[in-house]
Amino acid sequence: MVCECLPSIGQAIFVLASFFIGKFVVGKLLGKSNEDVHKKDWKKDVVYLYQFPRSPVVPNLSPFCLKVETWLRAHDITYEVVATNTMRSSNGLLPFVELNGKQIADSQMIIIELEKQFKVQSKLSKEQEGISRAVDRLVDGNTFYAIIYSKIVENGHKLLSQEVSGFPIPGFLTGILGYLFGQKILARIHAHGIGKFPPGVIYDQVRRDLAAVDGIRGDKPFICGEEASIADFTLFGHLASCYFLPFDQPVKDMLDHEFPRIREHLHRMRARFWSDWEELH
Repeated sequence: MVCECLPSIGQAIFVLASFFIGKFVVGKLLGKSNEDVHKKDWKKDVVYLYQFPRSPVVPNLSPFCLKVETWLRAHDITYEVVATNTMRSSNGLLPFVELNGKQIADSQMIIIELEKQFKVQSKLSKEQEGISRAVDRLVDGNTFYAIIYSKIVENGHKLLSQEVSGFPIPGFLTGILGYLFGQKILARIHAHGIGKFPPGVIYDQVRRDLAAVDGIRGDKPFICGEEASIADFTLFGHLASCYFLPFDQPVKDMLDHEFPRIREHLHRMRARFWSDWEELH
C-alpha cells in the first residue's frame, strides 16, 4: 500500500529540477567576472554605471546601485547605465563603474574616486564631514543587514516576483529562488553577527539606527544641513529600495508611524533627484 502523503516520481523530479535550476540562476546572479574593463569603446569622462536592470517599482532594487546613481545625478555627472544581471567587476562586485578605461568597484570607493576625478568640493565643515561619515558607515555597515533580513530572507519570493524584480522568472520557480537567495543572504547576515539573533532583536537594531539618524537630522532638509551629503545618498539608497516596494515590511511601518521625518527625507530626495522616477519603470 502506497502512502498518499508521498510525492509521485514526476513531482519529485519536478521539484529537484526546479531546485537545481534555481541554484544555477542564483549562482549567475551572484557570479564573478574576471574582466578588467568591459567597455572597450568608452568616451572620455563618461561614467559607465554597471548595475542591476530597472525594477518595475523602483529604479533599482540594490541599495548600493541606487545610492551611486543618485549621487551621479546630484552632481550632474554624465553617465550611462549598463544594465546587467550577470556581469561583475574584477573582484565580483556590483555596482561598479568604468571611467576612462579604468574600473572602480564598491559604492563607497566609486564615490571617493569620482569625487577626485570630477573635483567635487565638499561644502561641509569638519564636524559635518565627521557626522556624514559616521551615518554613512552606520547605515552601510549595520542598518543594511537588518533591512535585507526582512527584504530578502523573509520576503525573497515577493522580491523576486516578476511584478517587483522584473526578472522573467516563472511563478512556480519564485518560491524556490526566493528561498535559495534568502539562504545565501542569511549566511552573509550570520557572518556579520546580527543574523544570529531572533527577528525582534534584528528589527530593534533598525529602530535604534533610525532613531540615531532622526536625532542627527532633526528638522534640517538634509542630514548635515541645506545640501545632501554622502550620508543622505547612502540612507536614501537603503531605505528607498525597501520603503517603495509593494509589500509590507517592519521598516516601512517604522517610517510611517515612528520616523515620519525620515520618510519625508526619502520623498525629498526622490523629488529632487528622481523627477523621472515613474517613467523609468
